[in-house]
Amino acid sequence: MTRKELLAMKYAKRVGQVIAAGVTLTLVATACGGGSDDAGSPTTTGTAGAKGGTVTVYHVNDVEHLDPQRNFVTDSSMIGKLITRTLTDYRYDAKAKKIVLENDLAASYESTPDFKTWTFKLKDGLKYEDGSPIVAADIKYGAERSFSADMQEGAPYAHEYLDCPGYKGPYIAGNNGGKGCTGIEVPDEKTVVFKLNRAVPTFEGTASMKVWSPVPKAKDTKTAYDNKPVSTGPYKIESYVRKKTLVLVRNENWDQKTDPLRNALPDKFIFKFGDAEATVDQRLFADGAADKSSVSFAGVQPENIAKTNGATVKDRVVESEDICRRYVAFNQQKPLLKNQKMREALYYGLDRTTYRDGRGGERLAAVVDSIIPDDMDGYKAEEHFKAPPEGDKEKAKALLTEAGYKGEKLTLGTADSGLAVKAAEAAQASWKAIGVNVDIRKIPGDNYYSTQQEDKSATDLITAGWCYDWASLATVVPPVLGPDTTAPNKAAQNNYGRSNVGWDKMAELAKETDKAKLTSGLSDLYAEIMKTAPLVPTVQDLNVYVVGSNIDNGVADPNTGGLIDLTQIGLKKAN
Repeated sequence: MTRKELLAMKYAKRVGQVIAAGVTLTLVATACGGGSDDAGSPTTTGTAGAKGGTVTVYHVNDVEHLDPQRNFVTDSSMIGKLITRTLTDYRYDAKAKKIVLENDLAASYESTPDFKTWTFKLKDGLKYEDGSPIVAADIKYGAERSFSADMQEGAPYAHEYLDCPGYKGPYIAGNNGGKGCTGIEVPDEKTVVFKLNRAVPTFEGTASMKVWSPVPKAKDTKTAYDNKPVSTGPYKIESYVRKKTLVLVRNENWDQKTDPLRNALPDKFIFKFGDAEATVDQRLFADGAADKSSVSFAGVQPENIAKTNGATVKDRVVESEDICRRYVAFNQQKPLLKNQKMREALYYGLDRTTYRDGRGGERLAAVVDSIIPDDMDGYKAEEHFKAPPEGDKEKAKALLTEAGYKGEKLTLGTADSGLAVKAAEAAQASWKAIGVNVDIRKIPGDNYYSTQQEDKSATDLITAGWCYDWASLATVVPPVLGPDTTAPNKAAQNNYGRSNVGWDKMAELAKETDKAKLTSGLSDLYAEIMKTAPLVPTVQDLNVYVVGSNIDNGVADPNTGGLIDLTQIGLKKAN
């Protein structure tokens, strides 16, 4: 399990750090479709539909995990929002196009001046699906579960940040002799105190991750908890047949008054797994009786994009962007790529417009000049190379000469899914046009990143991507370009280029407690590191969905992979 990885297929592991409470991230995402009246006018302002009815959600794959301590991927995260609550969480305001940090289970929180001790107070009236109260000890136990070897797929923040060295989770050694993780204290049923091993100025953002969700110890079934976690959200699991269906029904013990994030309008959600994406496209375009209240987690397939302009379809289109950025890393453990001039030649030689077309074209991807989203505080336009989107062949060829390149072959690694392969083929053609020989190695998507993280199996050129968990450069620059937090002389798990430039400065900035100085420091450091060409940014994904004609408030959440926001969705008429 890594931090937050954009899978070369579609769905994303997540990592991040930093939005202060009350601070919002402004986005340029657009969201429309699912009109609020029978005329089918687009919904862009977050209208509320009728209460009741059933929404069907198509998804080509079963989700990875529902256990909150293991849930760290955008598709399962969106489903998880319906059944799992966290101390804080992000809400997408579609009208203002902003992501807003809200208190979820927490009524309030505060930190010590050094940002190493954080205290959260829980709201009144919080209950599990069986009516039992949610207490602070359950937050502690949930976080402790993430230390277990069986839970390592989840967000890493508990075992990275909490001050309990050597702790291995609740399932061995009597849970540390009954003390559990000593970095968490529970003075009463409403108070949980986190003692951290470092300053984390924006731990309130960290607290939005599901790893901090409560789990009642008496109901913990270890890895089997994945099949039916005890609900704290507005819905609970009625049935779950792996790879086929998941049915969620109302949790009658959820209290809307305690929850600022979820509208919970439908009575039921039915998730259907396994139908081919092209088949789902056809069903949603047709808008038959069985699909008028349906949506899909898969965007419209590239070959069907033109159909979204049809008279019966265009008012049911939802378009959005997400927070993730794709790139190609240059693995500096490889002899050829130790040469900076060679890396610069590859940077200039990549035609990112054809790469974009490989990812589906202008409706499905946009060329970017940075792995930092351009709406994030600290983003700066790339000013060193100033390579145009289509690349600069002549500059690239001159750099190849300076590098002493003699036609040696490089291998480009890609996941074996359709769009990923097409993008890789576009990159291969770009580099062939400047005289660089590149072979493509297709790696199964389910172990793509684990393959590239191993030094012995990593390719020369590595297609990758990154999404933050909450908006801060601290969740972009160190994980993508820094050292491993547990092995300082080794590149971070997601530092696919194995760059070691700027690590000393990163260590200094890790101690910075002033948020503005942290942001400006990391912004400047990113610019300096990128002068050495450790990677070339390529595109961000865009999303085009078609929803059923009975769907109301069909907006997409950029913070959850640009997926249709199931926490806000409703139906025009209860079915």
